[in-house]
Amino acid sequence: MLKSMKAILLFFAAGLVIATTSGLAYFAQRTVTESVMESEFSHAQAIVDAVYQTVNNEYHSILFSEQSAISARKKQLRNLVDISINLIRLNYDRYRQGTLSEAEAKRLSITQLKSMRYDDGTGYIWINDDTIPIPRMIMHPTIPELDGTILDDPRFKGVRNSGENIFAAFRDVCMRSGSGFVEYMWPKPIRQGLSKEQPKLSYVKLFKEWGWIVGSGVYIDDIEKEVNVRLQAVLKELRNNFEKIKVGKHGYIFIFSGRPEMVIHPIYENLPVAEIMNPETGKSIFEELMEPVHNKGVREYLWDKPPRHKGDFTFRKRAYIKYFEPLDWYICSSAYMDDLEEPGLILRKRIIMLSIGILALALVLATILSGKVAQPLIKLTAAARAIREGGITASEIPQEGPTEIKELGTVISQMLASIKSAIHEKEELMEALEEGNKQLSASNYQLEIQIKEHARVEQELIRLRNHQKNIIDSMPSALVGVDNGGAITLWNKGAAALSGLEFDSVQGKQLSSVFPQLDKDITRVKQQIINGKTEQKVRIPRVVNGETRYENITIYPLFSDGFDGAVIRLDDVTDNVRIEEMMVQTEKMMSVGGLAAGMAHEINNPLGGILQGAQNMERRLLPGLAKNEQTARELGISLESINKYIEKRGILKIISGVRESASRAAGIITNMLNFSRKTDVHRTSCKLDELTDSAVALAAQDYDLNKKFDFRQIEIIKDYEKDLPYIVCAPTEIEQVLLNLLGNAAHAMRDGNTENPKIEIKILRDEDYVVVSVTDNGPGMEENVRKRVFEPFFTTKPKGVGTGLGLSVSYFIITENHHGSISIESAPGSGSKFIFKLPVATPR
Repeated sequence: MLKSMKAILLFFAAGLVIATTSGLAYFAQRTVTESVMESEFSHAQAIVDAVYQTVNNEYHSILFSEQSAISARKKQLRNLVDISINLIRLNYDRYRQGTLSEAEAKRLSITQLKSMRYDDGTGYIWINDDTIPIPRMIMHPTIPELDGTILDDPRFKGVRNSGENIFAAFRDVCMRSGSGFVEYMWPKPIRQGLSKEQPKLSYVKLFKEWGWIVGSGVYIDDIEKEVNVRLQAVLKELRNNFEKIKVGKHGYIFIFSGRPEMVIHPIYENLPVAEIMNPETGKSIFEELMEPVHNKGVREYLWDKPPRHKGDFTFRKRAYIKYFEPLDWYICSSAYMDDLEEPGLILRKRIIMLSIGILALALVLATILSGKVAQPLIKLTAAARAIREGGITASEIPQEGPTEIKELGTVISQMLASIKSAIHEKEELMEALEEGNKQLSASNYQLEIQIKEHARVEQELIRLRNHQKNIIDSMPSALVGVDNGGAITLWNKGAAALSGLEFDSVQGKQLSSVFPQLDKDITRVKQQIINGKTEQKVRIPRVVNGETRYENITIYPLFSDGFDGAVIRLDDVTDNVRIEEMMVQTEKMMSVGGLAAGMAHEINNPLGGILQGAQNMERRLLPGLAKNEQTARELGISLESINKYIEKRGILKIISGVRESASRAAGIITNMLNFSRKTDVHRTSCKLDELTDSAVALAAQDYDLNKKFDFRQIEIIKDYEKDLPYIVCAPTEIEQVLLNLLGNAAHAMRDGNTENPKIEIKILRDEDYVVVSVTDNGPGMEENVRKRVFEPFFTTKPKGVGTGLGLSVSYFIITENHHGSISIESAPGSGSKFIFKLPVATPR
């Protein structure tokens, strides 16, 4: 099969291409698959950690909501019982004044309280007395058969954690403190009558004059409903976020509980968890997912891949699981292994298709080359065979083909000529012919070796050069090679795209003349060539067209065959830097929001006491009030003298200062609460261009000389896109955001003494969002200031001028209340640009 030279050349070319292709396809697929898997697994683990942190934050928010609901309910119960006690006291005063008998006053009080209802009829007022050992019921509106009875029935032993008699517990609390709270079990009024006993929290207070204990309560399940509303809102928000997250091509996020019950799942949310089994093991898949939580938190298993392969449990899947103990939740991020292997398979297929083309080309070239070498030898052999069989005159010796074969033909022709002219020298001629045959064999053998080697080297050089160029050009980084003198020797497509210059125009030039921004790195490049060590600089800022971009610069020294040089790699990491900044800002705002809410609630109570105390001090020092003058006379003190002393010492001014400071603190607390919670204000469909015009009109009235700026002196430039879509929003909140941005721009231009101040407002549509930008030509911001502008209480204004909450409240109005986004672009001397996006209203 392989006896001819042509067949050997063809077989060699095909084998070389096939072997090279197989090795390249295997190692390329393996490298790409491992890289993609490592990246996606890291991504899946990061998603689980981020969701865990979000669930933890929302859980503490729910706990805070529950405590707030209980506190609000307790305050409501105190107010209702206090109102009832005041009503009884009013009838009691009428009895003392003689307008009613005591029996009439009691009967009237019972009648009035019996009709009081709240919370859709589930809330009511009752009265029992303080009889020892067991009280008697005076009035109960929902169980009237108890009126007038001693409440010693065993069913009334329902106090939580003790089991003592409920009404005895009411009496004991009132005897100790005059009032208090008791938690117990009691039936709840429903449409069908009364339900089974349920947990209830009641507030009771003693009306000592008649020995009455007046009480009202709230059912714990009503409070739990309020908290559950918050929990459902959290689940809805998580569900919406999960729909936007993909792990690989078909992977997803889901949550289930340890009972086990499904919490959030994009496919199996409405199915009982007990019915979802692992077909490979026959066990519950969710019980299996619980096992690795306390080890590595990773599990691999076979599963189906909806929607096209639903029910086909043959796809290998990996899940990352993290356990959130307070809610007994398991948070999972899963990815299909074949999705991660797909890029490597696609690359292998492309390499194979390319190699088939190269193989065909190699076979064509080998065929042509073998024809050029083998055909003259075939003709020469045929001529020699004819002379052997028919004598020296039977054929002419061909003189064609490569130089060696051509020279061989010439030698044979000369040899035949000698034979014809000297037949008598037969012996000498035969020896010459024998010698010629030996030379022919040697020449043929050497020629065949040279042809094979030449073809092999040529094909190998072409393949290696093309392969190296494709690898370098396919890299997303910019690669620049230099020699030890700084001259350019390598230039890939990334470097051409970055500089706008092709390799032919920069080859041999100094790197500093082509890339001026790398001029300061040339000395370090030369030093690294000497040291032989790799060096990397990360996040190097560079201004491109007025925008700050970030680059990673890596220097790799090269030593090869006496050639000293280096490769410089430049990677644009601007998007990574900005994403990290956004994540840090979001986490900071979420944590500060929770802290602000807690601080606001804790500070409000003592602050109210300060305001009330200062007000009472002023009232008790003022002349003209009968009680003040009576007390002064009883103590033998002249109220006029006291007031002269107070005025002389400036005490009223001090108290007024206390009230003013407390009022300012109350305003700050209000802003903190607005910053930390979502509002339930009325929302409607609006157009942002109309809201913006309204806000600009309001801002135009702001020319208080104390602020040292006048909006009428600022040029307002409006650039609105036509036919803007409607958005659903709270108009007053959006106007508040716009007024904050306009006011901050005016302050910045005033503080920076900007000449010809102007504010440019642009509104345009960007796919499913309407985008508003407010740009000023003020002094701009340093990087450290720009990163903190949305933090609560951070301000660059003088002390006493601003609270530092304006942009923080604006941030939460846009992101939390309206599900949009807000950002800032600013640099020193270039002004500031605030941009916020709001989603377009979806037509119904």
